Amino acid sequence: MNYSWNSNAHPISDIRDWNADKKLELRPDFQRKEVWTEAAKVMLIDTVLQDIPMPKIILEATIVDQRTYRKVIDGQQRIRAILSFLQDEFALETPYEGPYYQKKYSELDSEVQNKILQYKIDINEILNAPEEVIREMYSRVNKYNIPLNKQELRKADFPGKFLDISEKIAIDDFFEKSNIFTVANRRRMGDVEYSSELLSAFLEGIQDKKIKLDEFYQKYADLGEDKVNEIETEFKNVILDIEKIFDEEKLPINKTRFKQKADFYSLFIAVKELKDEGADILEKDLEPLRKDLNILDEYIMPESPIQILSEYAIKCVSQSNTLGSRTWRKNLLKSILRGTYSNQLPSSEEQTIFQEILYFIEEAQQDSEELIICWEDNEQYFQLSNAKLKEIE
Repeated sequence: MNYSWNSNAHPISDIRDWNADKKLELRPDFQRKEVWTEAAKVMLIDTVLQDIPMPKIILEATIVDQRTYRKVIDGQQRIRAILSFLQDEFALETPYEGPYYQKKYSELDSEVQNKILQYKIDINEILNAPEEVIREMYSRVNKYNIPLNKQELRKADFPGKFLDISEKIAIDDFFEKSNIFTVANRRRMGDVEYSSELLSAFLEGIQDKKIKLDEFYQKYADLGEDKVNEIETEFKNVILDIEKIFDEEKLPINKTRFKQKADFYSLFIAVKELKDEGADILEKDLEPLRKDLNILDEYIMPESPIQILSEYAIKCVSQSNTLGSRTWRKNLLKSILRGTYSNQLPSSEEQTIFQEILYFIEEAQQDSEELIICWEDNEQYFQLSNAKLKEIE
């Protein structure tokens, strides 16, 4: 085949001129659509301003009537971002933190504009190649590149305190011992993404899936050190409570379903809300609560004979990360935890839940409508494990 490769460094001004002269085709039919976020574009321009090298761009070059025309094989997103900035289509907003914050290209000093135009990009050009070679090249370049997942992109796009706290949470010893994160989770930042979900719920309550994670990364990027310390301390206090309840000797969490992400998310928020209400487990006997959690661990499954626990299991699988499912599971766990945290009798609605579970466990013979749930008069903790069913008098 009569084609060859050229490798040269071209200034951005060349790319601008090729595009202006309609000698550059940014998106041939085999190319994907533009997918970069504004933050990604901003950080690319920051790379240019700091004179940091960027990866090579690959072009196809064809000479027609002694004029060179180029098509982009790899590098479309970068070229589009650069041209878009030169055309004042976006400003250097967050996550950019440099001296040109909120400025568009036309608002920069001529010296800075020239610096951008003179920035050189390494470009490989394949000359006079047939269409099938070009398509194979595009496939080869993209097939063997592992695309960044959403969390890896967040790390690049949204540096700041929210990211710092999330990364610190992810390496907490508790998560290592509890086996909440798999090796695969940690390899592609799934651990940090999950800790980000916990952190967003900690700050503003249960969230619907991961829809607003980018917003949290931006909103809490510039926290002061005092606020960071406050958040980290309060977050850690919730984890410490969970560590006490799931004692490594008495009820290791890594041997229960509560190491699963859907369960742990709801458990974490249930504990957080109880602590916010002023409840605690300081110097309390946690054995009745542990027995209850053992009951849940044993009977929560889609085929459970206890309807409420079957429903819980289904909500961990079907639409598990929706606001509704997360809130429903949190409320159930909170009703179990409250008997020890708050030393309070369950509400009438919660007693109905307790009664349904206890009715099955005790293999009660009477019709459930003829029974009520009760505790000893001097009881301090109001759990399933120390409750009794008695006939209505």
